[in-house]
Amino acid sequence: MTDPLVDAAHRDLVDLTANGIRFHGSPGIEAASVWLEDRLTAAGLAVTRQTVTLPGWEPGESNTLRVTAPIERVLPVWPMLWSGSSDGPVTGTLRPLGPQGIWGDSITWQRFVVTDDSGTVVAYVHARDVGPAAPQPLPHGSDLSVPHLVVGRIDGLQLREWCIDGGTVTVELTGSAGPTDEAAAARSDNLVVDIPGTGTGHVLVCAHYDSFFNTVGAYDNGSGTIALLHLAEGWARTAPTPSVRLVWFTAEEWHLGGSRHHVDTATPEELAAIDFVVNIDGLGRGSYLETFASPEVFGVVAHDAITAHAAATGRTLQTENRFPPTTGTDDASFYRAGVPSLFLTFNDLHRLHQPEDLPNEGIATNIVWTTALVRELVTLAAPARVGAPGIL
Repeated sequence: MTDPLVDAAHRDLVDLTANGIRFHGSPGIEAASVWLEDRLTAAGLAVTRQTVTLPGWEPGESNTLRVTAPIERVLPVWPMLWSGSSDGPVTGTLRPLGPQGIWGDSITWQRFVVTDDSGTVVAYVHARDVGPAAPQPLPHGSDLSVPHLVVGRIDGLQLREWCIDGGTVTVELTGSAGPTDEAAAARSDNLVVDIPGTGTGHVLVCAHYDSFFNTVGAYDNGSGTIALLHLAEGWARTAPTPSVRLVWFTAEEWHLGGSRHHVDTATPEELAAIDFVVNIDGLGRGSYLETFASPEVFGVVAHDAITAHAAATGRTLQTENRFPPTTGTDDASFYRAGVPSLFLTFNDLHRLHQPEDLPNEGIATNIVWTTALVRELVTLAAPARVGAPGIL
């Protein structure tokens, strides 16, 4: 690395991830919050902590899936967040159920049920749509009394093929994940910094700094965490035009627990004062930049601004503007409250929720580029509000 800004971003990402796995309520996320607050206060910024308390849950240490027929095969698995346990090994017959929405219906997986000889449900198996097995939060209404294990796309296709071929697919599995004692709630903090602007307007810029239980999360979302930190340090030296609230959210991986808390505890007047939200979540390797925005016309304006910035910086991108916004990251909490929003991600799905999600130069390069982009995006005109979404 020869660019000093990229070098600095890489060093900061290494330092952040050295705090360990930043799962909500864990020692790692507490250590990361202290590291962030120390950097922010050193820049002369005041930090407000917002404690977020959610029911405790742990992934356990023994989550396994072995196919016993039609051929024997051990499949790599992770437990889904909120999964129940099996209280030891269980056996059963596996059969497909059909599609399953993740993050609402932002992405679609396949789902299988496992039943014992009496027909009782003993587990569910989820097959990712792309890439290796990667845990996600279970959708609302899931059966939390039994294990929910996720396999990768290829293993899911093989399971489905065996079932379609008409043979009996039997499995043996264990699931040790489950809720902690009711008294042992999971707690960690949102970090909030307000920076007055030199002109008019008020923009909220956010990133989540928690990770899943199996990774230090350099891409998801150490990258957004460091981008937000560098924005804060830059604006501490030279104030932005609009006033900016910066929020590092905890518990994004826990059904957006941190951002939901922030929105739910805000007054209607505070939400009305936000022109729009910019959410930075997942600045992976490469040049595939996805944006999600609402209202729809705001997505067009933002897309044009991004295209212009790419041209001005000599960057060749594959860009895609999707609508409506995904419900899987923190801008969704504001979208459901009727606040205009924009979500940016350099998708790196093969590193998503993987132990291999470690710092690298590609991430650092996109941190630097996105930081400069967001400095421009916050100066966009406030879009007209369309109100909170209804059932559709």
